[in-house]
Amino acid sequence: MSPKHAFLLSITATWGAACSEYKMGAITPELGVGDDTGIAEASDLPGSDDTDESEEPTETTDDCIEDSTAFDIEEVSALQDAFGLPEVRDGLTLSMGSDHVAGDKSWRPTEVEVLVSYPAWYFDFYDDSNSLSVSFYNSRTPTGTPYKKTITVTKGGLDWAPLTLPADADWSGGDREQMAAWLTFDLSQIIPEEGFRSTDYFVALEWDGMGFPYVGYSNFNLDCTKNWTDYGTGSYVQNSGEDCSWPMLKIEIETISPGDCE
Repeated sequence: MSPKHAFLLSITATWGAACSEYKMGAITPELGVGDDTGIAEASDLPGSDDTDESEEPTETTDDCIEDSTAFDIEEVSALQDAFGLPEVRDGLTLSMGSDHVAGDKSWRPTEVEVLVSYPAWYFDFYDDSNSLSVSFYNSRTPTGTPYKKTITVTKGGLDWAPLTLPADADWSGGDREQMAAWLTFDLSQIIPEEGFRSTDYFVALEWDGMGFPYVGYSNFNLDCTKNWTDYGTGSYVQNSGEDCSWPMLKIEIETISPGDCE
């Protein structure tokens, strides 16, 4: 998010410890916790209760599917702060190498992990009432209808650990002691299995009406034009400046190649 706005972060990271060193595991919420957009339940599909066991199986050709990490913030920066505001959306334009679409290849995101936290003094009182959303756009800007998943943040469903923000934390400087966990958004059921052929994509976070949980942020010293924010108006704006604070994200993908793996 751009430091040109009052509630955005602008302090260069001085804390070198990566978040994984706090032993916060990535826990995927149980089924029923996340709300997928635009996906029918199995019982809603035609013929789901009328399987003909005598019918000969259809011969299919399997594709070669390779899992990899498309983006991991811990490889390029460290935790700087924790941020959250009601009804705000904040996202990034990211890219991957052309090898993921070489020939007849395609790719699709399968998981987005987000570092979430609460002030330690508030954590004991938290009543599982907050939600956080991730939206994926198959474009370099947040245009069109995204693939979106919303998860209710539950204390019992995540692997929480204490975390101390650096002394120069801006937004959460008054609440340096936090309880944090990696929250996993499983996108595998809402992204088309055939995948995409573009190399640029956009991933955004969206807070609920309370602005919790906080999300870990880091200063990248990268071009702010990659960072777009909706400050609660319902429309994204492209940020400006030379360095912007980006959310702590990890993005896992599948690369799909026709035919068997070699």
